[in-house]
Amino acid sequence: MLGITGISYKSAPLEIREKYSFTEEESLHFLKQLQIDPQLKGAVLLSTCNRIEVYYHFDDTVKHDAHDTIMRNLEFFKKSDKKEREHFYHHASEEATTHLFRVVSGLESLVLGEDQVVTQVKNSFKLSLDHNLSSPVLTRMFNKAFEAGKRVRTETVINQGSASISSAAVELLCKNIPDIANKTITLVGTGVMGELAAVNLVKRNCKSIYITNRTYSKAEELALKHGMKAFKIEDIEAYLPQSDIVLVATGAQSHIITHEMVEKFHAERQEPQFYMDLSVPRNISIEISQLAGVKLYAVDDLQEIVKETQNKRKEAISEAMEIIGFVKEEFHDWLCALDLTPSILNIQKNIEAVSTSELEGFLKVNSVGEDQMVSRFADHISRKYSRLFIRNLKEVTDNGKQREYMAVINRLFELNKAKSNGSE
Repeated sequence: MLGITGISYKSAPLEIREKYSFTEEESLHFLKQLQIDPQLKGAVLLSTCNRIEVYYHFDDTVKHDAHDTIMRNLEFFKKSDKKEREHFYHHASEEATTHLFRVVSGLESLVLGEDQVVTQVKNSFKLSLDHNLSSPVLTRMFNKAFEAGKRVRTETVINQGSASISSAAVELLCKNIPDIANKTITLVGTGVMGELAAVNLVKRNCKSIYITNRTYSKAEELALKHGMKAFKIEDIEAYLPQSDIVLVATGAQSHIITHEMVEKFHAERQEPQFYMDLSVPRNISIEISQLAGVKLYAVDDLQEIVKETQNKRKEAISEAMEIIGFVKEEFHDWLCALDLTPSILNIQKNIEAVSTSELEGFLKVNSVGEDQMVSRFADHISRKYSRLFIRNLKEVTDNGKQREYMAVINRLFELNKAKSNGSE
């Protein structure tokens, strides 16, 4: 059974989501923890600023227990309260497939049609694949999801214009700071989100931009690329007092900017300061918002600005869902055909058994000189009947979709039971 258990900006506030965020190392440990369950065939963990989702493939026998199993593992791993389950959603079978396709296509993103989610899902999937923690069925589902996402973005206008959390963050800052081009800006983080923020700020004619990162060489590289100035993360306290805007987007698991750091110079500043924290968990202490003249924004504050900018993209949702429906049907057909494999193997095995048995009996009671020819003829008959029955099997069951016929067809080819009952 395919399924998904998750939490997102739609179901839970930031203070809940950040409790369940995962680093890559934590993701790997959690996925290996799940593998202890013998019924689990594979799993993929997606952790972004707006969602934490576990995609899994369980044996069909645990259909009703899968969600509870994932939640118990999550609560154990994160030492979280069972009361927080109310924020989690669960989808199974086709609903799970549809949800993944929507996520990869950007239909579930805060910024409709954003591109960054594709990279995030691919990285999460690769982690499972590289450590043999996926399953053939999950692998097929994710590959079809990437196919659907690519088609949605190339065949619709879902991501027309700027479509990212970073662009929305810069737009929000511009809305509240009309003269942003004249402000001194400090960026912390050189990942995809950080670089997109830098690009959007440069487009707004911002010229006084400083950038830092835990790995200084990456900050230098990005600074050279976009005409900014790099500094070492250890020197951040020296740059904060002169910054009108501070934008942080990193994978750090603790505060990079604390209340104490800002309070030291706060009284000396005459101009207001704006902080934008795009990290989950948050990298800026929310306590700084208590200081006069300090405005702190986080990911969830972007929802209003996003609503104002994506009405055009909403027109493409119906087109996107048509594409998703088509690709999902292809995956579903493959999944149904996969269920036919045991029946096909059963047919081949039993036809070959009949052929061998009948040939032995025939040779005992008949004087045939051309033994080799008879043997070849028997193989030919065997293959002919196999192809005929397999073709009819697919036709009768509608390529595996008519599951009620499967048990009957399998019963027809259980020769051992027929012999034990005295029939021929």
